[in-house]
Amino acid sequence: MKKIVFVDIPMKEIKVESDAQCYANTGNANCAYSGKVVFPINAVLAEKVKKDDNVKVVLLKTVTEKGNSGKNAGLFQQELDEINAKIGAKITYETIDTDFVETKQNHEKRLRDMLSKIEQESEVYADITFGQKPLPMVLMCVLTFAEKFFDADVRKVVYGKVDFVKHDDGKFYPENPELYDVTSLYYLNNLMGAMEASSGKEALKALDAFFAL
Repeated sequence: MKKIVFVDIPMKEIKVESDAQCYANTGNANCAYSGKVVFPINAVLAEKVKKDDNVKVVLLKTVTEKGNSGKNAGLFQQELDEINAKIGAKITYETIDTDFVETKQNHEKRLRDMLSKIEQESEVYADITFGQKPLPMVLMCVLTFAEKFFDADVRKVVYGKVDFVKHDDGKFYPENPELYDVTSLYYLNNLMGAMEASSGKEALKALDAFFAL
């Protein structure tokens, strides 16, 4: 099966010894992978990727002077490759580099670059844990386009959450990891675009019916 994975690469410095977390049986993602990962989607892929799969990982990298995103992209690849060593799937990595500028032109560039990675009838996964704030909004557009015009199957959009707890040394450390499946937000966004009603009141009733499912 063809799987395409979009991953927002963090711009901050990553320290594996403190940033890697075990997300097993946390949040609502129904993920039982017991290994520690820096990138939450890798805990999901550890369970979803099979030997016969062809996986294309699209690394969404924002270029900054510090260059952390380049190092972190390499860290992602190393982490997933170690997981895949026991699975044996075919995994390839492609990078989309964009500047840290939130202009209309840059948003269009991100969108077009991401759409160029979509393939017909593929399963699509995404991790929105890291990256700048507008990226998930662009990603929602990409997922809608992929499902509508490429018959893609949007399988899972995940978000990894941690608390930053202050220790006796005065430093803050990530703790209490939670892995959330936020795919429902993608379908809610699509519902809003497709919904028809005679009034705002009727639209709210339709929305209530959707939430009751």
